Amino acid sequence: MSQILLRAGSFALIIVVGICLNHFGIVGKDTGAGIKKILINITLPCAIITNFAAVEDMSAAMLLVAVFGIIANILMIAVAAVVSGRLPKREQALNILCMPGYNIGAFCLPFVQSFLPAIGTVTACMMDLGNSVMCSGVTYAFAAEYVSEEHHGFDMISFGKRLIKSAPLLANVGMFLISLAGLRLPDAVLTLIEPVAKANSFVAMLMLGLLFRLELKPEYIRKVGKVLTFRYVFAAVLAVVVYVSLPLELAVRQALVLLCFAPSSAVAPAYTGMCGGDEGMASCINSMSIVCSLVVITGLIGILGIYV
Repeated sequence: MSQILLRAGSFALIIVVGICLNHFGIVGKDTGAGIKKILINITLPCAIITNFAAVEDMSAAMLLVAVFGIIANILMIAVAAVVSGRLPKREQALNILCMPGYNIGAFCLPFVQSFLPAIGTVTACMMDLGNSVMCSGVTYAFAAEYVSEEHHGFDMISFGKRLIKSAPLLANVGMFLISLAGLRLPDAVLTLIEPVAKANSFVAMLMLGLLFRLELKPEYIRKVGKVLTFRYVFAAVLAVVVYVSLPLELAVRQALVLLCFAPSSAVAPAYTGMCGGDEGMASCINSMSIVCSLVVITGLIGILGIYV
């Protein structure tokens, strides 16, 4: 257990370093955004590629994990819509965009990489495949439609462009198809990108620290607590169902349990603002969910006895 706490503590320490770098002005205000671009376009795709390559026998059943990522989002959107029915439009937008969505690539993937075998990381990538489809536009389109007084429709062209430009999504799809076909990337390619892939955990946690925003206004506390309560109660129910009922190998189910408790999507605050919601409160929810998930996932790693 001490090794688990030390490993998780090292992640927390990197986040704290990022917070301090930003707070004391050691780095520029735009550094976090720059690190985010490096993560999304370089280190995360490399990590996805190397972990897919490490799995020798890729089952088509892993597509079910991607579908699970979509279903988990849809269920939480439905919950958010029900509990928001009589609330003002601003709060409806906040709930629908902040209750669903999972920050898998930047937060959960480093944990899964460190504590589970390669199949666990592939599980995270496949769930993020479905999750990304929802977070990259579908949830926003639904929220905009739900809170709008007028019918705007769904812009498929804009949504498609957003997906095509997503390097992690392309890496997930490409590597899944390559693995499913029984093909393998040349060892020379994997050797070249391995150092970059190993840097993903550090880059991801540093980015979270640099972008961490915690504005606990008195009027935020109750509403933030409500959103987080719904998120984590739903996550607990989903995790139990996944662990007990899915006919998948243990490492896959363990990974899915951890992923259920991922923090709120990093794009939720921006989409909340675009739908007329309180972007500051959404940012607070996002930051608080990082703290909650750090504690919960560390505890789950110990409870489930996960350590490679």
